[in-house]
Amino acid sequence: MDSEKKHQKSSRQAAIIGLVGTILTVCGGLSGALIGGIATLYKVEREAQQIAIAAPQSDRPLSVDTYQITISSSEAAKLDPSKYLLLQDLGFVMSQPNTGWSDGGQMKYLDLFLEEGTNLSPLILFSTWIKDAWNDQPVRRLRYTEPVTVQFIEGSTENGVPVDPTRLIYDTIAFYSQITTLALSKAVAGPDFTLYGLALAWGGLHQGGVNELIANPDSQYVFEQVSWELKGIRVDGRQADLTLQRWALFAESSERYYIVEVQYVPATGQSIQVWDDLQAYMDAFRVIH
Repeated sequence: MDSEKKHQKSSRQAAIIGLVGTILTVCGGLSGALIGGIATLYKVEREAQQIAIAAPQSDRPLSVDTYQITISSSEAAKLDPSKYLLLQDLGFVMSQPNTGWSDGGQMKYLDLFLEEGTNLSPLILFSTWIKDAWNDQPVRRLRYTEPVTVQFIEGSTENGVPVDPTRLIYDTIAFYSQITTLALSKAVAGPDFTLYGLALAWGGLHQGGVNELIANPDSQYVFEQVSWELKGIRVDGRQADLTLQRWALFAESSERYYIVEVQYVPATGQSIQVWDDLQAYMDAFRVIH
């Protein structure tokens, strides 16, 4: 089964759906991604408790309470299990899913490559450098169950890069609002990645789509916002443009790095509750110390 999954992963790397596979060659490796992708407002925050970043296309910011990023084991044990999921072995706390959301359960990094007809997490693009090294690293994901259906047609672009629908495995893709958490072992990450290196690499993979990045050297976190623009597509059967709004919180414990990746897919007529739920999930995340 593992060999079959690895074969599927390799085939997906050759034609990444919803993320423009050509970015892997356009950026020309890690250094190229950092140089070509980070054109952003960089801030260092030392005293702010509440940090918030809005996407340029929206007046609603996603916020992080920096005083609550960490929690002690004893405090974590007191949290209401109907609202919080305590993952003691992975060193973090996450929210239980709200109505209309699904919990992907215990996943691995490799599983992120195996979905069909669905836009894949930008986290998979790290495989350009790490190959199979992260395959067994644990992942948890909460996903809103009503996707936005996108069809790529002649003339479609992603972040300005032309998309050839004839080269896609699927020309119609389901885009989900979701929050994905990768709990990456520092021993597996090795010296090639630090907290800030992970943040810069993730932003760089968005090919110039980074809008803002905030870091705090004292509290050891990075909070970042990026956009991914789909133009000349069909959305739920109608020709339109769509901007995916993404945020990522990078935090760490003594043993792991955590990448908490939020994707919001705006849709006409969508309930504001979807956005409120994503904020609640970000509020619930804690690193156990």
